[in-house]
Amino acid sequence: MVTEIITIGSELLRGLVRNTNIDLISGLLAEAGLKPTYHTTVGDEAEFIAEAFRTAVHRAETVITTGGLGPTSDDITRKVIATVFRRRLILDREALDGIRARFKDRGLEMPPINEAQALIPRGANVIANSRGTAPGLHFTHVKTECFALPGVPSEAEEMLRGYVIPFLKRRNPGLVSAIRVVRTIGVSESALAERLQGFEREEPELKLGTIARASGVDLHLSASSVDAMWLQGVLDRGERKLIGRAGASVYALGSGTLSEAVGEALLQHGLTIATAESFTGGSVGAALVATAGSSRYYRGGIIAYSNESKEKLLGVSAETLRRFGAVSAEVAREMARGARERLGAACSVSTTGIAGPDGGTAEKPVGLAYIGYSTPEGDLSERYAFGGSRADIVTRASFFALDLVRRSLRAGVPWSEPSSRS
Repeated sequence: MVTEIITIGSELLRGLVRNTNIDLISGLLAEAGLKPTYHTTVGDEAEFIAEAFRTAVHRAETVITTGGLGPTSDDITRKVIATVFRRRLILDREALDGIRARFKDRGLEMPPINEAQALIPRGANVIANSRGTAPGLHFTHVKTECFALPGVPSEAEEMLRGYVIPFLKRRNPGLVSAIRVVRTIGVSESALAERLQGFEREEPELKLGTIARASGVDLHLSASSVDAMWLQGVLDRGERKLIGRAGASVYALGSGTLSEAVGEALLQHGLTIATAESFTGGSVGAALVATAGSSRYYRGGIIAYSNESKEKLLGVSAETLRRFGAVSAEVAREMARGARERLGAACSVSTTGIAGPDGGTAEKPVGLAYIGYSTPEGDLSERYAFGGSRADIVTRASFFALDLVRRSLRAGVPWSEPSSRS
């Protein structure tokens, strides 16, 4: 089935807003075994939106759009649909009541401008929106199913999960497609390719792809079949083989995150953790608390950017700073130890480095980072050399700090939570 995704919004073309709806829709379709064929992004100009619709319905069996359903003057998707497909806009009283109710729930009166969101192309079905004021639209043009969804990702996701994907599954009950994701960190894409040589020859039914991210490399396995049980079996076999070859670099399956993997390991061992951050500015702690339930294992973090704060807040020795500098293995270890002792955690991780673009030297270039780790058994540190922009370096250092914790816990825990905190 040929599927086209059209994202509408001039802010997307100008790079003012990240086009997360492309990722969202493609991912949800893939999870459901439905493969998107085309991605189109178009600005808020009627002629270009119209051209995108005409092209899409000519070549695709399913068209999903996001954006342009708001109440403002540049929200023109409804009008374009009415013009292109010759469907007069009709005020839908039920949709209007729903919009009014949404405002009432917030203790507000609906502004007159929002009435435009209840104008529905003749013959279209309304897709309810419990998270916002813009109803979605579903209509059929010849043999093409068209779905127009709001541009707000959370609203689009609700409609995709609750309406669009169930409809498409009922319409296409035969061929089933599925995808598995194996997530890795600490090994390059080329190194993984060497480990996986011959995989597709051994598993001809499976298609293998790789996606490099700041957090590592994701391995994607996909396959299609009319036999759902056979499909799951061949994917299970392929997934096990990938995990075996990728080894300890695998930190999660599917959409699992590194912070979730660290949290699960800490809970499994009954341990808590603290963070001490310099140049990552709290990114490691933020990643940990992004996982629900992190209060069970995350004691807290200390951001010590200056040398003075490293001494006062973490107890880093002035002599250590003088002899080795703030960006050093020795300081990373003392930072980690200081956070663990001050926050009463079983283990701790620290970051210190040079994010750039200035501040580097021949001896200590931009991108140099040290990550420290402390337990009652002792302290250690690892040296890294990251490339990219300042943001890239901070992001990668934060991920690798979490991975040091993951690897250390995976290696075994011969120590326990401090008795005063148990």
